[in-house]
Amino acid sequence: MNSIFYAAKDNKDRVPLVSVCLLTYNHKNTIGQAIESIVSQKTDFQFELIVHDDASTDGTAEIVREYAEKYPHIIRPVFQKENQYRKCNLVKEFVDPIALGKYGAVCEGDDYWTDENKLQCQVDYMESNSNCTMCFHAVEQLNSKGEKMVYRPLKSSGLVPAQTIIARGGLFCPSVSLMFRREAMLEYPEFRIVADVYDYPSQVLAAVKGDCYYIDKIMGVYRFAGEGSWTETHSVVTDFSHIENETKWLTLFNEYTNGKYEKEISYHMSHLWFTEYRKKVDKNVRKKAMEYINKLDVKNRLLFSCLVIMFTVLGTRANAIFNIVKKYLLR
Repeated sequence: MNSIFYAAKDNKDRVPLVSVCLLTYNHKNTIGQAIESIVSQKTDFQFELIVHDDASTDGTAEIVREYAEKYPHIIRPVFQKENQYRKCNLVKEFVDPIALGKYGAVCEGDDYWTDENKLQCQVDYMESNSNCTMCFHAVEQLNSKGEKMVYRPLKSSGLVPAQTIIARGGLFCPSVSLMFRREAMLEYPEFRIVADVYDYPSQVLAAVKGDCYYIDKIMGVYRFAGEGSWTETHSVVTDFSHIENETKWLTLFNEYTNGKYEKEISYHMSHLWFTEYRKKVDKNVRKKAMEYINKLDVKNRLLFSCLVIMFTVLGTRANAIFNIVKKYLLR
């Protein structure tokens, strides 16, 4: 059996309101910045940081140990001897069972927070709105060249319908911005178990269980396609197995919700499979894309069908035209 080491110094009088989940694997160059951005949060409540190191081989675990010794009443590290990523849902198996907070926040080892009042800001809203199951905010995207770009999924703060969360996909709500009401998230339907990611399935579950609120304030940085980042190795544009997995778990999610959000699921899957078709222009991929496109409303069905025909005729040369269409129509 894999041994796990929890290095927290227990304090029975300490009851954290928020449990921050930090999943890390080979983030030696960024893990320190991630942890510092969390432990420096200014709050009028207690919080804990559960760092799950998935058997890193680059020295990340040693850095985590150093921080755990420096902040023993905040950091609760979990160290794996063997990598668990492909074996199970890491949050379900190793984080949820030991988390103590009413709320759960997320920050991965290659991302970081930029506002010392982030946790306080989100908790204040969720404490005042008991039906809110998820809260997220604007971020900056940092690419491998060190360039930052503001990402605001919406133009102003406000409630976001479940339909929007589902249709827009996992990148709509940046994982570094997420806060959940944990009691609503302890259910693990089959679609969450089989998914190869944890953030998007968690978002759609939260969306159908309560209200989701967006704060139009930049409070974190998401590294996009940087060294060790999820997007570096599992981008929906480059990883065919991820697209197949997302198709599988969203089909299960559709069953879980009795088809209530089939239109939104079909819209997202049309985007996903069409994106793959743009890259491959393969007849089997086109067939899969059309399977979902044919379920859309007349306007979107016509738009996507025309785009598919355009790529079928022009191949990858159609990308220049597509970028114009995407900017003005596919929003």
